[in-house]
Amino acid sequence: MLIDAPSPLLEAAETRALFDTALAAARDWHASCPVQQGFAPWPDDLVYAPREPVRIPGLAHMVNDPGAASNASRALRDAILAVAPFAEWRLTYTEDEVGADFLQRFGWFELAGPEGHFLTSHARITVGFWGAHLYYPRHQHEPEELYTIVSGEALFHADGEEDRLLGAGATRRTSPTR
Repeated sequence: MLIDAPSPLLEAAETRALFDTALAAARDWHASCPVQQGFAPWPDDLVYAPREPVRIPGLAHMVNDPGAASNASRALRDAILAVAPFAEWRLTYTEDEVGADFLQRFGWFELAGPEGHFLTSHARITVGFWGAHLYYPRHQHEPEELYTIVSGEALFHADGEEDRLLGAGATRRTSPTR
């Protein structure tokens, strides 16, 4: 049985503290990962921007089965789980595009970026959730992306390469549309 992961009532300062902790964990994760450092520097213009939480069906799945984390990624996974009920989650796709099951086990929010919980014009730092055994359709677009597995695992496909199963701590860079 899935727990619905209700949003506890917190004061604004308590919610802000959860986001500060998540941002600090993301910054520490970035600092420990040479691939991330080489992809983009940590933004230096971050400003907190309170946002109304938006819940998604996948939140309960994420809370109930967050996937295994590595020793290095555990703090980030736990900070994301703590802030998840207060995040402005988004669904990019429609049921016609990906099906109902996909929408029950998918979502993302922008921790930092032009529309994030922390505003910056230098990067987008998004947190995505893909439920276990969820097939994420192949896509390409601008800009280039770097996926980092914080917990669980993901099978990545790329043209001209063998499929790669990545676990916590692994990264995968995607090329922009040409």
